[in-house]
Amino acid sequence: MSNSKVLLTAFRGSSAEQLIGYANDFDSLILPNDKVKDSEKLINKIIDGAYDYVFSFGQKPNIKNKVHIETIGRNGITSFETDFDCEQLQNLFESNGIVAKISHNAGTSYCNSLYYNGLNYIQQNNLKTIMVFIHIPFSKNINDADSFFTQIIDTISKIR
Repeated sequence: MSNSKVLLTAFRGSSAEQLIGYANDFDSLILPNDKVKDSEKLINKIIDGAYDYVFSFGQKPNIKNKVHIETIGRNGITSFETDFDCEQLQNLFESNGIVAKISHNAGTSYCNSLYYNGLNYIQQNNLKTIMVFIHIPFSKNINDADSFFTQIIDTISKIR
């Protein structure tokens, strides 16, 4: 997978945006926190970039020093599940010193909206792109942000 093309996304003003700052070897997209524009920007970037993987990051208020790997994006009764091997990703995170939980609830707002729309676009257009959404803690809920962010980027680098 060393030749894979990878995109990282994060919402402006979040701990996820700080994380993206550690990712010099990947394409990145900072989203403006607007449900419609966020999805439009993501889809346009996917079209332009022909990515193998999209890792979208958001912040979750009630977690500390761990990540939640989201499996499903929902829009009411319709949902899309990631094709990413979430258990493999969980194992990679944990072998790299990051506590990781698999979650089936990407939330009810920006994160879920982006995930649902991204997965929907990928699946409806039969793209080979694989998208996964990962929640990280607010910065104040991370003991050593520098180490934590570095470990996350290092883990993703192993997937390439």
